[in-house]
Amino acid sequence: MYINLRRLYQHNGNTYLVLRELPHYSLTDRSGKVLPELFNAWKAWLGADHVLKNKTHFIFCETVPEAEYEDIPNNEQASG
Repeated sequence: MYINLRRLYQHNGNTYLVLRELPHYSLTDRSGKVLPELFNAWKAWLGADHVLKNKTHFIFCETVPEAEYEDIPNNEQASG
């Protein structure tokens, strides 16, 4: 049995599916500068379309689209 326990993260009114969190030190050089080739490789491999950053980690995410819906008209006549 496979259980998918990914979490959702809300930021600035958007909802994201967290794909992976990586510590800053794993994607930066010794001076703290982000290594773009490594950063972009992880982003592409994970299929992330957005990356957030907190104090300790880069958070690779997939944006959850806002639900589209239509109001169903209230039909007051009972059928049958």
